[in-house]
Amino acid sequence: MRPCPPKPVPRIWGGSALGYGPGIGEVWLCEEPLLVKLLDPAEWLSVQVHPPHAYALRVEGKPGKYEAWYVLSPGEIVYGVKRPLSREEARRRAEEGRLEEVLRRVRVVPGQVVYLPAGVVHALGPGVRVYEVQTPSDLTYRLYDYGRPRELHLEKALEVALLEPTPIPPVRPEPVPGGERLLKTPHFALYRFPLRGGLTLRPEAPPHPHPPGGGGLASWGGPPAPRHLPPLSGGGGAPSGRGASLGGGARGRGFGPGPRPPLGGRLRSPPPWPRRRCAEGVRCLRGGRGPRLPRRPT
Repeated sequence: MRPCPPKPVPRIWGGSALGYGPGIGEVWLCEEPLLVKLLDPAEWLSVQVHPPHAYALRVEGKPGKYEAWYVLSPGEIVYGVKRPLSREEARRRAEEGRLEEVLRRVRVVPGQVVYLPAGVVHALGPGVRVYEVQTPSDLTYRLYDYGRPRELHLEKALEVALLEPTPIPPVRPEPVPGGERLLKTPHFALYRFPLRGGLTLRPEAPPHPHPPGGGGLASWGGPPAPRHLPPLSGGGGAPSGRGASLGGGARGRGFGPGPRPPLGGRLRSPPPWPRRRCAEGVRCLRGGRGPRLPRRPT
C-alpha cells in the first residue's frame, strides 16, 4: 500500500489546532484513491459548490467532487439556502454581498456526519474542525467569500447549484467487523472503529495514524478527555483510554486508483428520504420530499 505522509496546507482562514502552527487550515492525510483531510477553520470558509461528474467531465475534462465531513468540534455550517432562489437573484445577491441573508446555517456537533453531494451550497464555520473524505478532485466553485479578495466562479457555480432548501441526509450506521460504516455512497464509504488501550506517540509530528483504505485518523481520549493531543517534546508519550479510528474507503470505478473499501461489500439502496427537486447526480423518491444518495455516474 502506498504510504500517505501528512501534508500541512496553509489557508487564509486557517486556525492553529492541528499541531503545525498558526494558519494551517488543512492537513492532507491521503491524496488517492480518496482525498482525506483534517480541516481547522478560524474563519468562515467561502460559500461554495462542487460540480457533479457529468458536468465536470463535459466542462472541465475531469471528474466532479463529492465529499463528507465527520465533525470533530461543534459550531455552525452553511448547508443549502433558506428558501428557493432563482439564478438571477442568487447572482445579484452574490455580486452585492447579500447572499449571506438567504443561506441556511445549521448547528453541528462532534460525531455528526454531514454528506455533501455535488450541487449542495455549503460552507464550514469558524472552529468547526472536521475529518473530510472526498473524491480526488480539486473542482470548487465559489459563490460568496465574505468580502475577501478572491476570485468567484458565479456562472459555473450557478449552473450546478441546488438553489432551494436541501435537508442534511440522515445517517444510519451499519455494523462491520470491528466497527461501523457511518456512510456509504457510490463514490466512497466512511468508517469508524472503536479503540481501547494505549498509543505510543513520537515527538516528530502530531498524531495522525492512518488506517488502510484511503486515509484515516485515530483520535484518543480518556477521563478527562482532551480536546486534542498537544505537540509532543522530549521522548514522546503513551496516552491511554478510549477513542476511535476513522477511515475512508473508495468505491466505484474510473475516478482514481487505489484499493477497495477495507471492509466493504455491495452497495445497497439507502433508506428513503422525503422528496424534493434534486441537483444533477442526486436521485429522488416518489412521495415525500428530499434527495437520496447520488447514483453511480453512467
